[in-house]
Amino acid sequence: MNTSTTRWLILITAALAAFIFFYERPRRSADELASSKSLVIPALVPQEVDAITILQQTNLMLKVERTNQHWELAFPIRYPAQAAGVERLLDGLANLRSRTVLSASDLLSHSNTLGAFGLEPPSNTVVLQQKNSRHELRLGITTPLGGEVYAQVVGREGLVTVDGSVRTFIPASVEQWRDTALANLAGLEFNRIEFKPITNGFEVIRDPTNRAWQITRPLPLRANSAKLEGLLQRLDLVRVAKFVTDDPRADLEPYGLQPPDREIVLARGTNEVLTLQFGRSPTNAPDQIFARRLANSNVVLVPRAEIEPWLGGFRDFCDRRLMVFDVEKVTRIVAKADEEFVVQKQGERSWSITTPYPAPADHLLVLEMLASLADLEFIEFEREVATDFAPYGLDPPRRRYRLETTITNANGTATNQPIAQLDIGTPTTYKFFARRNSENSVVTMLDTGRIPRAAYELRDRLIWDFSTNQIAAITIRQMGVSKRLLRTGPAQWTIAPDSPRSQINPFALEEAAYQLGRLHAAKWVARGEEQLARYGFASIDHEITLELTVADKPEKRTLRVGRRTPIGNSAYAAVVIDGQTAPVVFELRPRLYELIQSELTAGPPAAGAFP
Repeated sequence: MNTSTTRWLILITAALAAFIFFYERPRRSADELASSKSLVIPALVPQEVDAITILQQTNLMLKVERTNQHWELAFPIRYPAQAAGVERLLDGLANLRSRTVLSASDLLSHSNTLGAFGLEPPSNTVVLQQKNSRHELRLGITTPLGGEVYAQVVGREGLVTVDGSVRTFIPASVEQWRDTALANLAGLEFNRIEFKPITNGFEVIRDPTNRAWQITRPLPLRANSAKLEGLLQRLDLVRVAKFVTDDPRADLEPYGLQPPDREIVLARGTNEVLTLQFGRSPTNAPDQIFARRLANSNVVLVPRAEIEPWLGGFRDFCDRRLMVFDVEKVTRIVAKADEEFVVQKQGERSWSITTPYPAPADHLLVLEMLASLADLEFIEFEREVATDFAPYGLDPPRRRYRLETTITNANGTATNQPIAQLDIGTPTTYKFFARRNSENSVVTMLDTGRIPRAAYELRDRLIWDFSTNQIAAITIRQMGVSKRLLRTGPAQWTIAPDSPRSQINPFALEEAAYQLGRLHAAKWVARGEEQLARYGFASIDHEITLELTVADKPEKRTLRVGRRTPIGNSAYAAVVIDGQTAPVVFELRPRLYELIQSELTAGPPAAGAFP
């Protein structure tokens, strides 16, 4: 770049800077000054306004005051005000600009001066108290061309015209600025809710530790915290449908408020912070209910559907769950039902049966048990306060389930601490008596049949695990006929010489051997020799025995096949698991049952078998 070009660029830059400094900047300042001068009330700062008075002509209509950052009606009644309406007026006036200015000399040309513009008296007057200053805006009639309104700011000469929409900021009546919220719970600190009258009333208190609600009377019970918190949120959203009367001396009996059918007191300790009263519904509006906020004493109508849940007794607010626990904290399950059994957590996804015998537990079955326990709810109170639990089969209980968590003491030793307990007693018709966490109440519950009664129901569903190469032969016995199949190599099978001859499919037999070697229970069903007849084992009379070579030693495993299951293409089967004496009944996986039907019968192969 040559020096001539550089010189020209420097000159252009300097000229542009001079233009901005000497022309644009003064013009922008002038525009801003003109804009500020067009503001009708330029000194108005909405955040600093503490009180607003509104008059219709010469009559005082309403007055609001700001107290503790909240707007409140001070006239004609003391009542919370709608902040949105007040703020809308303040913002509108702060940004209100004049369209036309009429000087004092212009006014002298009119014989009636202010009266000619509807300002003697004005149709509306707004008085704003801002710290130590006072602003008063008066509105007159609409201009002849329409769309604008004559206005006067007290203390300033002349008049202005402003946008006619300014009237929309001013409430037509006090009702427009009344807060329609029945109860503003935001910012209220309370830890106790009292439900009156005392005849069917009750009290709930929030536990400071876990923030859960507890019923303290008439009985010490867990409250349904989720329901209560939800109702409080809904209560905060309830809006007044109609303001009925503001007369503090009004007869409350016609509204069902003398005495009220229900009174709700929100308190912090003994200090009451909010009291709501509810009465009856009007005969011509059954979907509404009369209500009264004691601090305001006025009677209003609110939607009954939003209040109905608050009208119930303590039974409607108690936690009906029979066991409440955090599943992540459960490390031990102690049960006493058909037998006593204990299941211990070993790792993140590992559980073991420790009593009455050591065995691996099925992680998913344990989680299903915990889910079933968490879903249990009682139906009703059989006896709210019981002193003798024996008549209900609860002393001692017929069944007991206790969940524990492991904690480490200061000395480093681990201790099992109970976190939930359920006792189940004798049946009554289709229900069972129950008692939770050693409470003094007896309740009734439904038994879903999904809660295990014995350890085998939680056992790992992998019954045994052998490779196909460990299987030397399979012996089938069915209805007095026996057939022995010999495995001579991979996918190589032959019928033993002393067995009845039939066609076999070596590939299907190889898959059947694999499925039998890794035998899984689809579902545990029952246990005990006495249960076999119920599932058709005697009538079917079908046994399959695996002849194994394990660590160079011969072993045998026998599977008994029962009748078909009512649902699904499967059947019941029974085995005696290592270390046990009683057989366990379970459902076969459908694919294995299909292979048993086609390949592992003592008679001829089923239709469709390979030659």
